[in-house]
Amino acid sequence: MRSIPVLMITMAMLIVFAVADSRADVEFMNGTYTEVVDKAKQENKIIMIDFVTDWCKWCVETDRKVYTDPDVFAWANANQINWKIDAEKGEGPDLAKKYGVKGYPTIVFTQPDGTEIDRIYGYLPAQQFLAVMKDYHAGVNTYGSLKSAVENDPGDPSANFKYADKIVSTGLEADPKPYLEKVISSDPGNSAGYTDDAKFLLAYLTEDEKALSDVLKEYPQSNKAKDGNMNLASYYISKSDFRKAKEIYAQAFSQFGKDDFDLRQGYGILLISEAYAVSKNEKATDKDRMEGVTVLYDCIPYVSGTVNEASAYYIMSDLYLQNKDLTKAEECIDKAIAIYDKKSYRDQKLKISKEKTKAN
Repeated sequence: MRSIPVLMITMAMLIVFAVADSRADVEFMNGTYTEVVDKAKQENKIIMIDFVTDWCKWCVETDRKVYTDPDVFAWANANQINWKIDAEKGEGPDLAKKYGVKGYPTIVFTQPDGTEIDRIYGYLPAQQFLAVMKDYHAGVNTYGSLKSAVENDPGDPSANFKYADKIVSTGLEADPKPYLEKVISSDPGNSAGYTDDAKFLLAYLTEDEKALSDVLKEYPQSNKAKDGNMNLASYYISKSDFRKAKEIYAQAFSQFGKDDFDLRQGYGILLISEAYAVSKNEKATDKDRMEGVTVLYDCIPYVSGTVNEASAYYIMSDLYLQNKDLTKAEECIDKAIAIYDKKSYRDQKLKISKEKTKAN
């Protein structure tokens, strides 16, 4: 993912360039960028370019949970040319530079000639992904349309907020702060319903923990309150204050429900971060590491079925390895590899095998 303020919890590859016709999946075209554009021009179709890397775990999640959704792949295959490119190989680096790609996954939608319409940055669940695709095809909620709305009515709180939010959510380099400040100054009473959201985003962008706490108290029912809680918790995670971060998540779960996907993943990342800190602490004792393992077992239900589950088992394996429990270390890394076959996980497996050989 791109470099972003510490208050942001990010949600961050199995690369398949050709898909058989019988496979229930988005069908990605083979070929070069030029060939993709030529085909799009011939068929007068929008192009979806999926920029990935082989270390991007949320690219894996998009492959597994989004592109295999029947509604998503049926619509994508019928209405656009789909193409996947590794941003670090072949023509990928030049194309990533051309489109200003800063993190992964970044999914760029273009006109048939390659001119960008808009993008999806990061992971979106299948139905949200489908809704955004359809919007972009219809020219709705695109960067260009939102920018034009601000230019046509510079004082409109709705237009200013939606444009600023678009800049933030897509990782574009434009500065959203003036537009957020315009929302707040033009509608201090929040009559249009965007001032609270603007204050949340501004606090996040300025990495102001106090401002974020204050706006959560002022607008607990805001559309951005859930993100605000996650961002505030992330601030405390960065300070290794895991107790305070857990308190914030407990409050968020009570308000938004324990089944909320974003909160569950965010809380899982919190627990993974806590255990990871133990694994990297040279002064940690065997007891400390076993407490870290317990934290990860508590984490599993929150991240089950996602690539974060693999991360939890990987760190668990490392903690067991440090405690010389090679059997448990191997069991955990095998679980991680079964979920996500990644080089660093295979390296861990090899490391454990060498230790077992020494022990024998």
